[in-house]
Amino acid sequence: MTATFDDPRMIQLAQVASLYYDQNKSQQEIADEVGISRSAISRLLTEAKERGIVEIVVHYPWRTVPALETELMQRFNLKSVKVLERANKSYQEMLQGLGVLAAQHFSSLLHDGLVIGISWGTALYQMIKSIRRMKLSGVEVVQLIGATGNENNPTDGPILAQLLSQQIGGTSRYLHAPLVVDTEAAREALMQNRNIRQTIARMEAIDIALVGIGSTKSELYSLLRAGYVTEEEAQQVRMYGAVGDVCAQHYKIDGQWLDIDINRRILGISLETLQNIDVVIGVAGGSQKGAAILGALKGQYINTLITDDQAAKKVLALSQSLDNHF
Repeated sequence: MTATFDDPRMIQLAQVASLYYDQNKSQQEIADEVGISRSAISRLLTEAKERGIVEIVVHYPWRTVPALETELMQRFNLKSVKVLERANKSYQEMLQGLGVLAAQHFSSLLHDGLVIGISWGTALYQMIKSIRRMKLSGVEVVQLIGATGNENNPTDGPILAQLLSQQIGGTSRYLHAPLVVDTEAAREALMQNRNIRQTIARMEAIDIALVGIGSTKSELYSLLRAGYVTEEEAQQVRMYGAVGDVCAQHYKIDGQWLDIDINRRILGISLETLQNIDVVIGVAGGSQKGAAILGALKGQYINTLITDDQAAKKVLALSQSLDNHF
């Protein structure tokens, strides 16, 4: 930031930019401190960026909650947890914050020669956007679950794999195939494709997996929105509070395998393979994701969780309720 400004407007822009970027204060906190509306703060920050008053760098956008992180770590024996303090932020702002937290943790694990698996999800897209470009040698990014890929949907599997490999300087291996096939014969036919077989085989070598955690609510359940499952099948998943998009596999909250037809029609990584990966990072937030996150934890899908305080409290409450019930 420039050291001094004479113009009152520039002084105000510099003050707001400093509070936001240097001190990591939220827009609402700045509005309260400066004495103007939050929308005015947003306009000032936009103008500050346009004028080049502040250099944009990646910071934790909001505070984390160490007490919840410790409780989740101990209860579920996790490798690592980051819990974002959401405060009054919107769902979209929360996703951006989770993306930054995930990017910082993921970047700390990177080195040459890794094999990285990625599924899909908006939070993972936000994570990739927050990763600083690097040039790693011999790194490979493998798509974990089938999807045809859609350039208009940047959160889809093939697109995320491509974007991630570009950011870290690696190569990509795609699973260009339907997420769900109609019959066992159709699945076997797809498996005759050499590229599909090789991609699935590479999953055995994955060192780090990045997975989104889906919702059990219809409006947030991407398999249903994409037309891969019917409302009736989705209801079977929801009634057990099962995992949504963690490689499109399903567990009840109590950790039991949910044997429904959808699980026999998935093309992608197996449960056994996922559970053998050293680091599996799950990213999701919001209280509506509580049941799905708990399903992922109980099923030992993930060992690293990036979430927000609303989801964390819901997960802990549901887990305590299950303990009391049994």
